[in-house]
Amino acid sequence: MGFMDKAKEAAQQAKTQAQQLAQQGQAKVATIQQGRSEAELFRTLGEAYYAEQRRGGDKEAVTTALTALDEHYAAAAPAPGDAGGASGTPGTPPAAAPDAPPATGGSFTLDNL
Repeated sequence: MGFMDKAKEAAQQAKTQAQQLAQQGQAKVATIQQGRSEAELFRTLGEAYYAEQRRGGDKEAVTTALTALDEHYAAAAPAPGDAGGASGTPGTPPAAAPDAPPATGGSFTLDNL
């Protein structure tokens, strides 16, 4: 195999690895955004519940907050037969693909984000 063939192969492997890392990064960002969205929905629910219990607030606000949380989890749940998507368990990120290659090189991982 010539020098140019080896260089092309190395470039292709680097491109493939970069694409996989980009996909992992996008998944991590999506997980973080989902967590923030969930936190905001839970905060709203807590405020509505406290207002109802301690300040004579409207029960409708609690019902609305619960409905929003239910809709959030329904949208995050994978479709039947879909291997991807969220795990459906509150507070847990989706599982990594079983055939995903392990992260290699350096001490930086996506968990550091």
